[in-house]
Amino acid sequence: MSGPHSAGQPPWRGGAIPGEDTTPLRQRGAPLQFQAEPPPQPQNKVLVWVLRGLGLLAVAVISGLIWWYINDEGATPTQNQTQPSEQPASGQFTFAAVPEVAEPKHDSNCADHAYGDVQKFLQTTPCQQLTRGLYTTTSADGRKVYANVSVVRMPTAENAAKLRELADSDGTGNVKDLVREGLVKVAPLTSLSGAGGYHAVQHDRNVIIVESDFAPGSAKGEKQKDEDILDAICVDATLLGDRIGA
Repeated sequence: MSGPHSAGQPPWRGGAIPGEDTTPLRQRGAPLQFQAEPPPQPQNKVLVWVLRGLGLLAVAVISGLIWWYINDEGATPTQNQTQPSEQPASGQFTFAAVPEVAEPKHDSNCADHAYGDVQKFLQTTPCQQLTRGLYTTTSADGRKVYANVSVVRMPTAENAAKLRELADSDGTGNVKDLVREGLVKVAPLTSLSGAGGYHAVQHDRNVIIVESDFAPGSAKGEKQKDEDILDAICVDATLLGDRIGA
């Protein structure tokens, strides 16, 4: 039986709690110590300047790309506003449509506007569309030149190759230029074929045929030299064919 104690009080009141360590705090172990954080390592100045330089370079590159994009976007509308009757800037000559045919003429029956073996071929192998335009330009020596551009669109590239081969051959006929067909009067010229310039190219299903001659009243030079001048103009005018036949 335990000794007397007051009711409601634990029997160890005023004494040590069983199991409690009564050793003074200073005697329980070494005093508390606080360890200071190590000082920061010195920065590599060379690395810092290299990183700053790379940052400035990146800003300059991004600024340059933004400037190029803005200026490139601004140039696009000007290029798209080029008039159909003018030669693209990449050409050597500048072409202007004659007033009688200010816009390219379109036809669906190519055979009706051809002659010779070319007409026979187009009768058995119909085209899909014929586009023609008549233009004037000035040669390097100052003479006025007429150039007729015909674009024949065939059903397939194979048909186009056959037409181009036939048109390039002598004495096989061709598509009628607008002077030969009488839609434009350039007296005393009755056509631009024959003694004038000629050039034809095939672009996929399109065959572009260009014929040219000097305007009436132009001084005649050496025959071979004149043919070279006219042929060069025909080559340049094929660029117009890509545009009107698109």
